[in-house]
Amino acid sequence: MKIGVAKTEPGRFALTFDASTIEVDERDLKTLWMRIEDAIHPEAHDKRAERYKSFLVHLTAASDAGIQNLLRTAAHDDILVLLHSSEGDDALKKKLYRNMSQNSMKMYIEDLLFVFREGVPGYRFDDAMLRLIDTVEKMVSAGTISFPRNAR
Repeated sequence: MKIGVAKTEPGRFALTFDASTIEVDERDLKTLWMRIEDAIHPEAHDKRAERYKSFLVHLTAASDAGIQNLLRTAAHDDILVLLHSSEGDDALKKKLYRNMSQNSMKMYIEDLLFVFREGVPGYRFDDAMLRLIDTVEKMVSAGTISFPRNAR
């Protein structure tokens, strides 16, 4: 099989498999790479799981204003995954819900019950966590979310 990857424009790529071509963005390409890594090296998933766990603990230390900015900035589905992931962490769960309006809280709770009634599929969790980590890193650089010095 002939496989090719070409950059078509900034942030866009063409993946070629024999005669078939698929257009993807940089995030899709990173996700594909992650899936390939998981298939070749299953231990990579365990390492990523530790990173996610650390991220969630770290997020608990974020300022309330930063959490509010994150809730406004991140994609709705990513916040749903974050809320679902916080179910076992009372401190994070309380921090997230405390920084929402009553209407947002009601909407997210209803969506959680509908969208993830059977749990979060692993691939969706991975994708959302990677986007959230990326978003928070950009927000730290922009100064729109902050953490106490000892939390870094």
